[in-house]
Amino acid sequence: LAPHFATAKRMLGVVENPLDTPADEVMRTVAEHMGVSESFHPTPVGVFFGEPGVEVPDPFFGGDGPARSGCVVCGNCMVGCRYNAKNTLDKNYLYFAERNGTKVFPEHTVVDIERIGDEWHVTTEPSGSWFRRRRTVFVAKDVVFSAGALGTTRLLLELAEHGRLPHISHRLGYQTRTNSEALVVSVAASRDVDYSEGIAITSSIHPNPETHIEPVRYGKGSNALALLATILVDGGPGVARHVRFLKQAASHPITFLRSLSVWHWSERGIILLVMQTRDNSLRMFRKKGWFGTRLTTEQGHGDPNPTYIPEANEAARIAADAMGGFGGSTINEVLFDTPTTAHILGGAPIGPDAEHGVIDGYHRVFGHPGLHVIDGAAIGANLGVNPSLTITAMAERATSMWPDKGDVDTRPRLDSVEPIGTH
Repeated sequence: LAPHFATAKRMLGVVENPLDTPADEVMRTVAEHMGVSESFHPTPVGVFFGEPGVEVPDPFFGGDGPARSGCVVCGNCMVGCRYNAKNTLDKNYLYFAERNGTKVFPEHTVVDIERIGDEWHVTTEPSGSWFRRRRTVFVAKDVVFSAGALGTTRLLLELAEHGRLPHISHRLGYQTRTNSEALVVSVAASRDVDYSEGIAITSSIHPNPETHIEPVRYGKGSNALALLATILVDGGPGVARHVRFLKQAASHPITFLRSLSVWHWSERGIILLVMQTRDNSLRMFRKKGWFGTRLTTEQGHGDPNPTYIPEANEAARIAADAMGGFGGSTINEVLFDTPTTAHILGGAPIGPDAEHGVIDGYHRVFGHPGLHVIDGAAIGANLGVNPSLTITAMAERATSMWPDKGDVDTRPRLDSVEPIGTH
């Protein structure tokens, strides 16, 4: 993947984060207390760090791309950059695709795909429409599923359930990964320091070879996420975690009441995203219920998916002490023993054949020529890092092996051919 990582970095405008924010000072303290000071490093990010708020000609593609503006470190990367500084796809891949003749149809949701003859008929509806659902059908010989791991796997499972993909591998939905993640928070009691300053993620540390921790932020006013958090509660064997939660709330009522407040939460808080490379997985499938079928998951192969990572809680406590505040866990982990993740991966794993995977090494769906999966659904492992660059590199690799229009396809046949014996 090395050459494709290089291409992906160039296209996404990856640079090392030059900022040093209050949250990074906290992370240095966490790293020092955990004995891994040397592991602290800035993150590689896709942001233009020019003069804040000043528009300049394209700085990434030799002037061939769109004009850009310098980052103003508002912290709103994940709710949508308002200053033309974040390297979103409409400023690189989609920008050049449209300029070279590709027609983009936004706000279309695929609801059905059917093979008719040697072509695929893709039926869509307006995204978000409740009443007038005027359908549009697109016809193509090749269809690429790129709706994200959750969207792609959900659509493939629905199509298989409705008989549209009779030869799809039974491995569909397996090797669904959560990046072995946990989310914890540290919240300051006062507003003396603004932790929303910066970009979404500015640095990271590695408490051990399989664990990676990053400080995550939202901009001023993005406080609703606080409703998903509560006081920090450890897990582990013995007493059930929800019982520990009740004891913790009773023992520290003031801290518990503070955890209910969303007051300037984005400015007072740091979200710690903890990722691991451990081999654990889920199986995603559709389950019948009273009102039809719905998407659900069950434990897959490998270790159980973690609902409690000790290093995460340790880091949250250290950070909270440094900030003069308190640590927090997510409600679903504490009360329902359900893990939280920011990165769903897998569900359509690569394999040598349909017995072991949904797609081949060229990202072609076994049993259904013309269908391809090129997104996070093809990632078959917990990466332990933010996956966007790896997904892009794999997409670059897959598309680099496609023949240009009119050229001979040098890839091996998707389906095996039975030999014809001599007589």
